[in-house]
This record gives sequence, C-alpha cells and structure tokens, in this order.
Amino acid sequence: MPVVLAEVRDHPVTSEELARLVARPDAGAVVLFVGVVRDHDPQAAGRVVALDYTCHPSAPARIAEIVATTLADADPAGDCRVAAVHRTGHLVVGDNAFVVAVSSPHRRLAFTVCADVVERVKAELPVWKQQFEDDGSYRWS
Repeated sequence: MPVVLAEVRDHPVTSEELARLVARPDAGAVVLFVGVVRDHDPQAAGRVVALDYTCHPSAPARIAEIVATTLADADPAGDCRVAAVHRTGHLVVGDNAFVVAVSSPHRRLAFTVCADVVERVKAELPVWKQQFEDDGSYRWS
C-alpha cells in the first residue's frame, strides 16, 4: 500500500484527518503519532509559550522522499498505508506540530512503520524551530 499523504503545511492537521486517509477494510491496526507543542523544553530557561516552524524550500519534496524510503525499508511487502504531515508557521502550546498515521493488517508492523517514519522525519527533514518563552526570550533548534 502507498504513501497517501506526505506534506509540510502551514495550516492545522488532526489525527482524525490522517486516520481517515489511511483507513481501509483490511486494516486491523491504525497507529497514530501526534507531536504536540508542549509548555516546556530541556533547553528552555522558562515556560514555552509558542513555536515558529520554518523550513527549507526542499522540505515538501523531502518529506515525501523520507516517508516513501522508510515505508519501502520497513514494509517491503507493501502492507501499510501512511500519511504524515509536519506543520510550519506559528504554533502555540497544544497545537499539533507533526502527525503520522499508519494502517496495516497487523499491529506490530503498523507500530514499527510509524516509529520509523517519526524518527527519520525528525532526523532528516529540513525544518527549524524558533521556541518562544514566557519572558520574551527565544531559542532556535
């Protein structure tokens, strides 16, 4: 089964949206990862209040490549269907920043593929985060 969506976008994404995209009658498992903006970070001196995500112009094509390659490596039989979206723009605490949905006939494969997609996108996608704290300071990562 294919990658049904792999994109970088500047508007909200929900787990429900991506779960619908990967749903199919033969899927016994749908695994979701939802990365949410949190109010703390080990690198922050104070409370985190917002993030600005920016990306390299290659990011939309790159996320598609990363997800397709990961899926080919982790699921050579083609049993999974995957949707992944990383946000850009201004996000506040509680907003979804990165969502991945994977469906598969069996749960173990769905968990593995989802984890692999998350880790590879986080490691390889050219997206940068400016983190704003409650005292007005900010940090880049």
